[in-house]
Amino acid sequence: MDRDEILEKGRKDNRLHDEGALDAHQKGRRVGVAGFMVLIAVVIIYNAAIGISISLPLVFLLGYLTCQAWGQYVARRETVVLVTGVVGSVGLVIALAGYVLSTLL
Repeated sequence: MDRDEILEKGRKDNRLHDEGALDAHQKGRRVGVAGFMVLIAVVIIYNAAIGISISLPLVFLLGYLTCQAWGQYVARRETVVLVTGVVGSVGLVIALAGYVLSTLL
């Protein structure tokens, strides 16, 4: 194989790991997360201002943060992220139980 054939084969093998596509995916994820956080903050502030329970938006926020922490822990095995996942899970269960109880009563 000559040099050009080797380079072409390498490009075909690495289509799933295209640097440009990965970078675009990461930037899109950052914007999506920031937008989600702003939206949750607005909903929590609005609900608190008019006297509606903030438990449902809090469940979504804690659910997202907890899932993200567990995903990072599985990938990197960092103790700080493990603690975040455990604390987030406890908070999520409490918030979800509070929401469910508030809708039943």
